[in-house]
Amino acid sequence: MAEYVFILGSNWLLSIAELLVYVRNRGYEAVVTDHSRHVVVLDFTQKMTLEEIMDMQGSLGGCYKIGRVIQTYNIILPTNAYPTNGKPDREALEIINSCTWLPDLWQRPRGRKIKFGVSTYPIFDGKAPIQYRRFTRGLDDTIKKKLLQQGARKADYFAYDEPDKRRAKRVNLALWPKTIAQNNLLTPPNAEIIAAFTGNNLYIARTMVIYDSVLQQYRDESRPYISKEISTSPKVCRTLLNLAGARPGDTVLDPFCGTGTLLMEAAMLGMKCIGIDIDGDQVQGTKANLTWFGRDIGQQIHFDVFRGDARNLTNLVNKQVDAVAFEPSLGPVSRNRPTAEEAEVIIEELTELYRDSLTQIAQVLRPDGRVAMTMPVLVSKSGPVPMDIREMIKGTGLGVYRMLPAEMIKSLSNDDERMYITPEREMLPERKMGQIVQRQLIALEK
Repeated sequence: MAEYVFILGSNWLLSIAELLVYVRNRGYEAVVTDHSRHVVVLDFTQKMTLEEIMDMQGSLGGCYKIGRVIQTYNIILPTNAYPTNGKPDREALEIINSCTWLPDLWQRPRGRKIKFGVSTYPIFDGKAPIQYRRFTRGLDDTIKKKLLQQGARKADYFAYDEPDKRRAKRVNLALWPKTIAQNNLLTPPNAEIIAAFTGNNLYIARTMVIYDSVLQQYRDESRPYISKEISTSPKVCRTLLNLAGARPGDTVLDPFCGTGTLLMEAAMLGMKCIGIDIDGDQVQGTKANLTWFGRDIGQQIHFDVFRGDARNLTNLVNKQVDAVAFEPSLGPVSRNRPTAEEAEVIIEELTELYRDSLTQIAQVLRPDGRVAMTMPVLVSKSGPVPMDIREMIKGTGLGVYRMLPAEMIKSLSNDDERMYITPEREMLPERKMGQIVQRQLIALEK
């Protein structure tokens, strides 16, 4: 048995769902043993190799870091050692500061120059019974002191305790992937240490791999064709590919390919690509992007991109595909909320578009294949107007693939309603506050 901690994206529930689908797709045996809104702990029946961990991180859209758990403390210990109210418990403080797990990171620190940093992930944002900032800086100072006492030639740590760049009110005590990469904190003898808090435990883990944000930014900004319209983010594209069960070597179809963001992510993961779009400019843009990407990575990319209507795709695609992933048209762009009646008309038209497209998709999808897609929730003046999944898939030959399987969720934190994971979900939200058109992700199976 081996425990690993995964640092989740902002949509923590979707991140966990994607991770569990990936684990099941790849034939691993693992269960969720604990989680918070920032982290999830999985217990695998076998120890993962570094190559497997790197492949996993590279494939996931909703995971920023993966670390191997080296120590677990009951949450009472850090709560007593660094209480928000009252005096610290000296005995609890001594236990945490003993850092008995240090040899797992540095067996022979003598004479070495070591750089490190502690990244703390609280249970959730907001007021907490633990002073996370004092805990993080205290652990940094303690580790440095112990390394020097053990003969390290030099020991320096990196700390990030500024407001979160995305939300100023959120406490951020975690190192950004860019900082870790620039300072080689994953190259021994250097290290990043994850301190992951849940409602029950504090997990200490050594970071094994991180999300490559620099490479992602480069690909986004350097590709030759960028649409003026808002495109699906690369992270969501990877999530869709995983929900669709796509694996290296598979042929992936995107029947609403736009500028080819999803197909580029599929190509990076070693998949063959087929794209369709009704807009000729988008088709040419996708071809340009995929050709550029192939030259950039020095590999031949297998792709076919056609101009056409997804409702008639069998006239264009004459071979079987292994997986289908896409974001379809989500309706007209508007700055003002529609009335409930207007929203219902839009949803009805989109339902027909999706049903007709899925009927065609089912004809080229392999017998055990899956489809992953987004679908809209329109926020009208009277409230949200969702789409009826059953109505959408009626007569298509596809059924709903349920996410978050109950047998894989044994989390200690599932008794907290703020973090409860409802198993066997048919859809998961991918929303941003204030948007008129919000999204849900679903998976279908043949």
